[in-house]
Amino acid sequence: MFYSKESQAPERLLCERRKSVKVLLLPSGRQFRVIAEMEDEVHHLRLNIVVNRPSLKIEEIHCEMPGVPDAICRQAARFFDPLIGCCVRPGLMNELKASPQSGCTHLLNLFHEACYNLTFARGVRGREQIRAMFPDIITEEQLFSMFLWFRPELHNSCVRYADGSPFMESVRNAKMPARAEKIRAVVMGKQHETDR
Repeated sequence: MFYSKESQAPERLLCERRKSVKVLLLPSGRQFRVIAEMEDEVHHLRLNIVVNRPSLKIEEIHCEMPGVPDAICRQAARFFDPLIGCCVRPGLMNELKASPQSGCTHLLNLFHEACYNLTFARGVRGREQIRAMFPDIITEEQLFSMFLWFRPELHNSCVRYADGSPFMESVRNAKMPARAEKIRAVVMGKQHETDR
């Protein structure tokens, strides 16, 4: 129990919002399922999204709204229909916010959480795959150096990954395993094809 600094009376809880996001790798290994849910005293919203990998192309979005303040709120579920076939990428949220169609702030925030955690899960899967290629011989610094080939946007994205941080200095000085250059060539080749 918390007490206010102004008095000895306990603080009173007015609201609590619970969010959860689960990202699952489907048995085919070629798709992710993201289940994002939010619940408070007024709302209960759930998104179930199927996304291809590695492209992150959205195949399905199912929106459930078991708890809403007004029945008209459920019309906001249609807001996601135009996203089928789109890829989760930087800038997608800005496009959604600029859409002339009325949506729901809570659903939009939940979708943002789903996308954020999807990119995190993609990274977890990528690290698993790199570790499988180099079992028992790869350090964290080598792993991250290779991972940056796939996710260069992580560079300078936080204090740990900033230029000059102790970790990034270790990453910069890490000696790569011999076969790593083959992986780099494939990655760079795919990026070059995308740039065309």
